[in-house]
Amino acid sequence: MMTNDEMTVYLAESGCTPVRTATLMMMPNITYACAPTAFVEAVVVVPEMRRRGVARLILTMVIEDARTAGCDKVQLLSHKRHRLDGAHDLYVRLGFTAEAEGFRRYLLTPGTDRSGPAAT
Repeated sequence: MMTNDEMTVYLAESGCTPVRTATLMMMPNITYACAPTAFVEAVVVVPEMRRRGVARLILTMVIEDARTAGCDKVQLLSHKRHRLDGAHDLYVRLGFTAEAEGFRRYLLTPGTDRSGPAAT
């Protein structure tokens, strides 16, 4: 990840403890006047720091960085389970629209735990 110039990793800390992450990847696009598309992944807040504005702060930075880079759009994927924990409500408040159906194919060994940390 450190050698990929198209990726930015955002990390919020409380003291020396990481409490929030997000990644931004910008990809050239042949549509939309050849403006790049921004993809947001790994949006995670530790449970004890949720609902304190940390997610809003980092995602606002991500969106502004994408705008500054000339991106036409920002795409953010979120697991369907997060519509129940408030994450999807946050994304809507930040101007995102649920408009696509996503598909995923895992390529790791079957049975690998992919639950990971809960996102906001």
